Amino acid sequence: MSMNAVFIQVTPDELARIEKVPALAESLFTPGVTSSLAAFGDLSKKMEDRIRAAGPQLLGQALANLDPRIREQLEQRMGATAAQFSSGQGGDRLLQVMKERRERAMAMSVAAKKDSPKLSLDKEWHGVHYLLCGKVEPDGSFLSQAVLGGTPLGDDDEGFSGYGPARYFAAAEVARLSAELGAPGLESEARARFDAEKMNSLQIYPGFRAEDIEGLVASVRRLRDFYADAAQNGNAIVTCLV
Repeated sequence: MSMNAVFIQVTPDELARIEKVPALAESLFTPGVTSSLAAFGDLSKKMEDRIRAAGPQLLGQALANLDPRIREQLEQRMGATAAQFSSGQGGDRLLQVMKERRERAMAMSVAAKKDSPKLSLDKEWHGVHYLLCGKVEPDGSFLSQAVLGGTPLGDDDEGFSGYGPARYFAAAEVARLSAELGAPGLESEARARFDAEKMNSLQIYPGFRAEDIEGLVASVRRLRDFYADAAQNGNAIVTCLV
């Protein structure tokens, strides 16, 4: 399965909401999550009574079959153990968690429905990163942050995609990165760094051929223009490998 880098512009207010609830970042990249969670939380009184009565036992059985480490994490989040749920305890807590999920999803419903500016570098993200800074991983240089940098959202090392957490650049960082990407000579410097043989020896994903240079340089331009547009509109950027 390939890894694709996606960048999405958000307003500072939207970013503030995501920072408070990092799990909301997933709704930017998979908008259907928002609507499904909202529907999941929209429960009638009759359904609430059913969940309160039978839900804990079902959840307890499910938790008991999980890897102990994962089970412990979920128990901490839910505020009760698998044994407690299995005994019928925790019905109110289960309903509370479901309602919280609905509220969190609804907090991003407007943002998820609108057509936020988006850029996908597809599988060229690592090559673009290398052309910008000449490094395999981000280093201290600001340009090395444009593709693989940013502040992680949440404490899950794998993130919702399994390729690491979503990351963000605040509006001020976007403005500075836009200036760096728009510097005279950057494109010629990026072009000069292209060396398919060297890049392959460094295991730059996903592997390159000599004829890939024009497409990769074009992607550098697309990234530059995306940051410029975000900076002009005072937006932040959320990015993730998906």
